[in-house]
Amino acid sequence: MENYKEKANNIINFYMFANKLKYKIRTGWIEIGIKKERLESVAEHIYGTLILAIAIDSEYTLNLDMFKVLKILTLHELEEILMKDYTIRDNISAEQKIENGKKIVHKVTASLIKQNEIEELLNEFNKQKSKESIFCYHIDKIECDFQAKIYDLDNVMDFNETRKDIKFYVDRAKQIDRIAKNASDFWIEFDKPKYDDDIIFKELIEKIQIL
Repeated sequence: MENYKEKANNIINFYMFANKLKYKIRTGWIEIGIKKERLESVAEHIYGTLILAIAIDSEYTLNLDMFKVLKILTLHELEEILMKDYTIRDNISAEQKIENGKKIVHKVTASLIKQNEIEELLNEFNKQKSKESIFCYHIDKIECDFQAKIYDLDNVMDFNETRKDIKFYVDRAKQIDRIAKNASDFWIEFDKPKYDDDIIFKELIEKIQIL
């Protein structure tokens, strides 16, 4: 017989953790001083990735497991419930961030029967081997670029503050600095090579940049 009381507690415990993402503001927007009363939360970023995935799936034949894609995108920021929303300015390695994130995901999903399934989905996302995980990675990145462009169009993204990030771009710093005409161009130009292997995202980022 199903233990309904225990299962209800499992759901509530997990949701109480996940609910925190509604109120956690994306660090990048704070660091570059977006001049807006209300900034994007982590949960809103997740919503943005889901909407983009649905729109892309509508327009292209992707041959992907879209249920898996939507689950990964829904869960991919769970680590930020208890971990800093790291940006390029933190100078933390990808490997260390992944390790820190795994520990947190294990903690926040501890009440769920399908904990292993969730952890495996996020491991798949981090490994970037499957078609679905690569698609999710591109969605995660381009949503940030899209939001940057929206802030730029709203005239709340400071050119000089965003330009400070070029010191982290190493061998591409001078090239990006020369090309950038708007604040969001610094982020978009930095991310562009990440989309070179996918014509859909390559076309999309070009269109976003000239909005």
